[in-house]
Amino acid sequence: MNMKFDGEAVDWSILFFIVLFLFLGTYERNSLWNSEVGLWKDCVKKSPKKERTHHNLGFAYQELRRWDDAQGEYEEALRLNPRYFLSMYNLGLVYYEKGLMDEAIGHYRKAIELNSNFPDFFYNLGLAYYQKGLYEDAIEAYKECLRGNPEYENAYLNVGLAYKRLAKRKKAIQSYQEELKFHPDNAYAYLELGVIYKERGEDAKALASFRKALTYPGLPDIKKVEKIVSSIEAGRKW
Repeated sequence: MNMKFDGEAVDWSILFFIVLFLFLGTYERNSLWNSEVGLWKDCVKKSPKKERTHHNLGFAYQELRRWDDAQGEYEEALRLNPRYFLSMYNLGLVYYEKGLMDEAIGHYRKAIELNSNFPDFFYNLGLAYYQKGLYEDAIEAYKECLRGNPEYENAYLNVGLAYKRLAKRKKAIQSYQEELKFHPDNAYAYLELGVIYKERGEDAKALASFRKALTYPGLPDIKKVEKIVSSIEAGRKW
């Protein structure tokens, strides 16, 4: 049976199955990682002196967003082996999720000192710097990430966001364009280009960028973007 809701027809039977599917997906994921916790807890019990078992138990806790439990296991792994860079890095991720940026930055930097071959380390260091308002440091971290992997998704986008914060709009535009060269379906890059072009008074370019962003599903604040597009169109007609 169809019912009317906000002017559109909703098939409640289909909606029910969509919600059920999402619920089951979350339930299965949590069940998987709960079983992983059980598995690695048993491994830790049998091999308490191995840093890898503590690290893997910490990762299972991390996937369940049990930050304190994950932190405890990573710290134990590092107590057993202070040079275990994966635990050092993952501990930084935990601190980031807990909003402790200084601690996150410190652990990312230590992980990089131990092993600088992972672009992820630099990318997440850039995110933490950005959250602290250290935009120049964030740019340098993202650039190091890109040296390791020139196609790292969202790295150029984030470089652009940092340049935007520093009021270096030309460099921000160049960064967004680089992101789209490697990832032409990045709606956020189009959205940010639209914002900067509008600020610069380049309405034609802003309009093209916003329209392109609107072609991608899941765009945040889509109604707001549509209003901006309508405003620019109205202004151009006037």
